[in-house]
Amino acid sequence: MSKKQYISTNNESVKMMPNAIDAEASVLAAILTDNLNYDRVVRHIPEPKAFYLKKHQIVFKAIKSLIKDEVNADIITVLARLDEKEKEVVNAYWLTGLVTDLPTTAHIETHAKLVYEKHLHREIIRQTYKIQRIAYSDTFGFIDLIEKVRDLNEEVMDTKPVAEFDLKSLTKSAIESIGESKNLVSFGYNALDGMAGGMTRGEITVLAGRPGHGKTTFSINLAKKLLDQGLKVLVMNREMTNEEMLKKLMVLNSGKVSYHSIRTGNLTDASAKEIEQSQKEIVANYSDNLIMYDDVSSLNETISLVSRIRPDVVIDDYIQLVKVSDKKDRRFEIESVMQEYKWLAKKYKIIPILLSQLNRDIERRIDPIPKMSDLAEGSSIEQVAENILFIYYDYKVNYQNSNLGKLKSQIVAAKVRYGNSGMFTIGVDHDKVCYHENIPELQNRIKEVHVHSHDELSNVISKFQGKQESVSFE
Repeated sequence: MSKKQYISTNNESVKMMPNAIDAEASVLAAILTDNLNYDRVVRHIPEPKAFYLKKHQIVFKAIKSLIKDEVNADIITVLARLDEKEKEVVNAYWLTGLVTDLPTTAHIETHAKLVYEKHLHREIIRQTYKIQRIAYSDTFGFIDLIEKVRDLNEEVMDTKPVAEFDLKSLTKSAIESIGESKNLVSFGYNALDGMAGGMTRGEITVLAGRPGHGKTTFSINLAKKLLDQGLKVLVMNREMTNEEMLKKLMVLNSGKVSYHSIRTGNLTDASAKEIEQSQKEIVANYSDNLIMYDDVSSLNETISLVSRIRPDVVIDDYIQLVKVSDKKDRRFEIESVMQEYKWLAKKYKIIPILLSQLNRDIERRIDPIPKMSDLAEGSSIEQVAENILFIYYDYKVNYQNSNLGKLKSQIVAAKVRYGNSGMFTIGVDHDKVCYHENIPELQNRIKEVHVHSHDELSNVISKFQGKQESVSFE
């Protein structure tokens, strides 16, 4: 018996690794008795290495090879398939006794599951010792060690058997989800919900735009609307600090304080009291559900964090700043980020909202409205995402002659997998960190807009009086 089948420590006597030898024998004998039992076994035991005894591994390998070649697997054909070295371990006398001792095939699937469970136990023990050896080594830094542990854990997870497909249970679950809409989460904006019906758990939403167009500010508005629905939100602040992001949230929650005054520290007594009250409300309402990190840079750290916290929504600002190891081409880095987030979304039924930059080609076009081709390293983003939203702030591009004015922006729903694409105008007050749909109300706050002349004020008012535009496109 191989030394690998034993474990030992300094404080304990030698112990045999977990196994189910009798169940292994039962499974092999059942297949040799009737090859139709193979399909019942292979769904639980896909590979020979799942067996504990070497002789059992050899027999299962031969059976698998024979059935693949459409040859009946019995004692004679199995022996004929073995090489000389394997015949030293498996002989006709032992193999005949294996089949003769089989009491029944009624519990073959139960025995197969037991065999594989013991295999997984052994794999966990092996990986544990690997982790210990690595931890004792001085060749790995802490972050590298954590990433190595994650890789070893994934090796174990990759060996777990695939769950048996049950169409009846799946259809029942699908019907229940229709009635409860439990897989849908509202954006909190009527126009977006009208287009997409909300965000789907297990799917990715991408929010993209050029710098200064309001991606981060809009994401904070989304975060607050999601928190107000009682959802747990994890925010990855890769560009801003947590403190700066919290300032934005306090201003948004207040609705009265100027973000500029917060940034400069130029607060009146009334504003100071207002922001203090806003801070208390945020702590009281969101302490259990809002988690923010601004010191996580690598993809591996991000995956570990999301796996541990299991939020309802992840807002990642922004994916071009995620460090991906062993990837030299930026296009492949973004592809890795999207694929990992997709599997996290499916595995934990979460909704990643991923912020992304646009390439500079948009700045050289006459038409500045973002398009799918403007996505930086965009092919993988376009393929994986459920929703792709562009935010476009016309005043940023053409502040002297903006056709929307300073207090309007546009959201372009370029891809909506389960709805309709389109574009709509949304109200924005950057100094209040606020995106809203009550555009007529902006006329009541014209006096808050900084203007340099009466003519400019008149121009802004006339533009506010225009009708909201809505354009559908493919």
